[in-house]
Amino acid sequence: MSRKKILLYQGGRYSSKDVSFKHFKSILTDYTIDTFEDVQIFNSDEFFGYIAAIFYSQGGELTKQQEMNILKFINAGRGFIGLHGASASFKSHSKYFEMLGGRFISHKRFKSFKVINVDKEHPITSGLEDFTVKDEPYRHELYISKDIHILAKADYQDVENSNLEPIMWTKSYGDGRVFYCSLGHRTNSLKSPIFQKIIQRAVKWVIKS
Repeated sequence: MSRKKILLYQGGRYSSKDVSFKHFKSILTDYTIDTFEDVQIFNSDEFFGYIAAIFYSQGGELTKQQEMNILKFINAGRGFIGLHGASASFKSHSKYFEMLGGRFISHKRFKSFKVINVDKEHPITSGLEDFTVKDEPYRHELYISKDIHILAKADYQDVENSNLEPIMWTKSYGDGRVFYCSLGHRTNSLKSPIFQKIIQRAVKWVIKS
């Protein structure tokens, strides 16, 4: 029996894509992982052969057809995982952000902060204790809808904005499932056992495994 295939899109990232690809392969050993940097993959029939897509990306632009194909892919029941800069990618594509559930608006300096698990029952965050990470403190404009579900928030200890920031959530899109996590600024983040567990569980959740 052939293994399920996951597409890893890393377009626009400024850190080592080869290193992060190796990390994803070691984290998701039960799957075949193929990595791409060019958005042309979203024009191909090959794209629709994957069970899920992970976007670990930054910036970039899509054609209207490419955006439509990504949305069609998820709407048809496939999984989507956005990590870190996925919420800062394709900035002129509003339908992409509606699917994702949030749009990056800003971040301050790289710093340590506490991640607070607000749903200890969800399959992705079940039993996870609160933890501290060093990462970029992303702020988002959320597309609040009845199907967006916040899993974790961050306490940035920000004197200008003391609100806890949602940094991990799930939502549905058509027949597909979507997960987003803002962590992962540096490739080294992929060595974190907690982050690895979150990614592993997120994949199982989005593909309904």
